[in-house]
Amino acid sequence: MPITISPASERLSSSTAADSRLEIDATRARQTERPAAPFRDVLAGGVSLLMSGAEVATHVVAGPVMAAAVHDARVGAVGAISGAAAAPNAWGAAAAPTGAAGVAAAAAAPGSDMSNVQAMMQDGQSSNMQMLALQQQIQEESQRFTTVSNVMRAKYDTAKSAVSNIRA
Repeated sequence: MPITISPASERLSSSTAADSRLEIDATRARQTERPAAPFRDVLAGGVSLLMSGAEVATHVVAGPVMAAAVHDARVGAVGAISGAAAAPNAWGAAAAPTGAAGVAAAAAAPGSDMSNVQAMMQDGQSSNMQMLALQQQIQEESQRFTTVSNVMRAKYDTAKSAVSNIRA
């Protein structure tokens, strides 16, 4: 029978031992029902809710590009916590695990050297594709800004020349 150590109760007399703060007792059966949802699912739901709020706040403060980055972080964090398979990325392929999770998954696979290299290559390719997509979005945003700036400048120049023609 397993043994657990728990804090001693007040019923022990002070004469038993000099240090009687612990009492050894047999393990007891669970007295409460098992929860309906495992802790892992509850934690993943909380992380998802928190990261969704961060995504909205980032979209308002920093723009859609940063919100997309926070969204990807949320999907990765929830997937890592819940132990779910990797969600498909924007290109339709399952995202490769990154960081320590990717290295651990690659090390556990059979044919460790080749699978390590393959996992690292997939991770690098996924990162490169994400960077390329972000660069493209930033370039498009820059082009929009330049276009709006040029239109506003033309409007200003037209108004200025109209005013100067009236004065002349």
